[in-house]
Amino acid sequence: MRKDDVEFVDEDDGKDEKLKKVKEELNRCRKEREEYLAGWQRAKADFINARKDEEKARIEFVKFTETGLLRELLRIADSFDEALKGEHTEGMARVEKQLLSLFQEHNVAAIAVKEGDIFDPQFHEAIEGEGSIIENVIQKGYLIHDRVLRPARVKVRNSL
Repeated sequence: MRKDDVEFVDEDDGKDEKLKKVKEELNRCRKEREEYLAGWQRAKADFINARKDEEKARIEFVKFTETGLLRELLRIADSFDEALKGEHTEGMARVEKQLLSLFQEHNVAAIAVKEGDIFDPQFHEAIEGEGSIIENVIQKGYLIHDRVLRPARVKVRNSL
């Protein structure tokens, strides 16, 4: 064998390059893992928030499912109010008391209105005029869970 025929190969040749590639791949995988983890955490938080929002909406829906029935009962309450303005019997007063008790159980309350109050279209329906209320109540208004079930019908002073 001649000296020129033998080639010495340094065993370190290529190892540094391979190690560098492996480290780059490891760093890329770590970065990718962090991105996936962050995405999963955001998706989980979004899901939890959506579940909470859905529960709030369901509770709100349940609170107001009785609205239709209660509006019908308001007509009965109006009839009692009208009847009680004249002579009334003890029985009618008892029925009115029961009806008002039913409203209270379902968080329905009359809208308080007095002469001189400022007209508020959120709570009042003007029969005539605009400005301040001149006649207490033509027809009672009611709230359910602090929302207007029916506005109070009132006469208001013309502010012209």
